[in-house]
Amino acid sequence: MAEPFDLDLVGGASGLQALVDVIASAGRWACEYQASGFPDGVETKGDDSPVTIADREVERRLRTFIDAQYPEASFLGEESGERDAGPDAIRFIVDPIDGTRAFVRGLDTWSVLVGVEWRGVPGVGVAYMPAVEELFVAYRGGGATLNGEPLRVSPTAKLSDALITHGGLEAFLSDGSEGRLIAVARAAYTTRGFADFDGYRRVLTGRADAMVDPGVQPYDICPAAILLAEAGGRFTSLDGADSIYGGSGLGTNGLIHDEVLAVWRGGDGD
Repeated sequence: MAEPFDLDLVGGASGLQALVDVIASAGRWACEYQASGFPDGVETKGDDSPVTIADREVERRLRTFIDAQYPEASFLGEESGERDAGPDAIRFIVDPIDGTRAFVRGLDTWSVLVGVEWRGVPGVGVAYMPAVEELFVAYRGGGATLNGEPLRVSPTAKLSDALITHGGLEAFLSDGSEGRLIAVARAAYTTRGFADFDGYRRVLTGRADAMVDPGVQPYDICPAAILLAEAGGRFTSLDGADSIYGGSGLGTNGLIHDEVLAVWRGGDGD
């Protein structure tokens, strides 16, 4: 198990709170922009994913704060890219609007995600869902909270009793893993589609027992990884690696994690 995260790396408890405050402010602004009906329109990036002024503006606000408060930190953002300050620098990992497709359709399941990594290990995770006023915060060794109240994953001990969430079906189709998802669905009690951080949110609150999430980037999953660990759960890639760089995510209550991995691995006849 990784050592507790040294909060002094982000300025202590007050530094973490300042970061959370900036995330909340940017998220509230994005919520207002969503309500305005996207007067600037919606663009399509090279990977066919949508992007809005809100994606860019939220990341700009967060990066401006981070650059001012942590000038020697590394940065990875979905919209503005990467700055590498070396292996011993803390690294901020930002997804300004996680779930842009939901965002542009007026749904309330999108979030602002910020993680802090040190020496390759996630140490802080913040996920803010302004449309439903839910703020998830965790740091390694400090527990996980939702709106200030402790989080704890479910006690479900068998996959046959479990509710499994998953991301968009197009992600499974694009990497040819739809057969694996079907195998997990057959082994589980039930499955439901809750894409993006919203799926991990269900696991964190004990309403679901696992989230199966292919085709993701580190900024999609960094906060979920540390939140789950601090709420009593477990996060790996779908290959079983303890990493946010495996291109996929499996977040569970911990009790059914190995069983899900085993079914997933055998789902296409491997």
